[in-house]
Amino acid sequence: MAVCDGCGARADDAHIRRRIERLELATRYRPVHIRVLFLDGAPPVRLEDYFYQTAKDRSVRSAASRMQFNELAKCAGSDTQGEINEEQALVDFQRRGYFLTYAVECPFEDQEDPQGALRRQAPTVMKRVQSSYIPTYIVPISQATHELIRLLGLIGWGDRLVLNKGGPWVDPYLGDPKRQAELGTAYGERIKSLLSQLP
Repeated sequence: MAVCDGCGARADDAHIRRRIERLELATRYRPVHIRVLFLDGAPPVRLEDYFYQTAKDRSVRSAASRMQFNELAKCAGSDTQGEINEEQALVDFQRRGYFLTYAVECPFEDQEDPQGALRRQAPTVMKRVQSSYIPTYIVPISQATHELIRLLGLIGWGDRLVLNKGGPWVDPYLGDPKRQAELGTAYGERIKSLLSQLP
């Protein structure tokens, strides 16, 4: 078994193929110049739930995945009322210079120790941010990215972070629209508003 470059774990061929497939999907929508880098902890297990895997029939996505897609699409100004065209939403996301990436490129469920995988990949994430992505702004969007906020500050990128009360943007009710609405945890419109005020 080989060591996976995306998560640092010993992995079989199927694991490596799934990672490459996710990278190929994301590359189609990667902007030439990244204005806003959305940073999540790890991709979902199911390919159908992966942000860059477009679905003509959105029912193949889990409820949480549909809701997260909508929140990110809102950040780019896409209309998420009614039937959303995912391919067009991703084109809009790309056109604005927005890109979603993950600290660990393989699902946490594939890891024996998810926190350990995140710690192992942290130096690689910092290098990718500084030398490959070079975004104007970074928006951390899951609890798993909390420690990365501190590290980004240490490498001098703290002023580029778009945070929610000093931490990452987290919606614990993705998959539960009723609770999300009741508690106001949706972040898409709030991030969009903050980004619109930045140079």
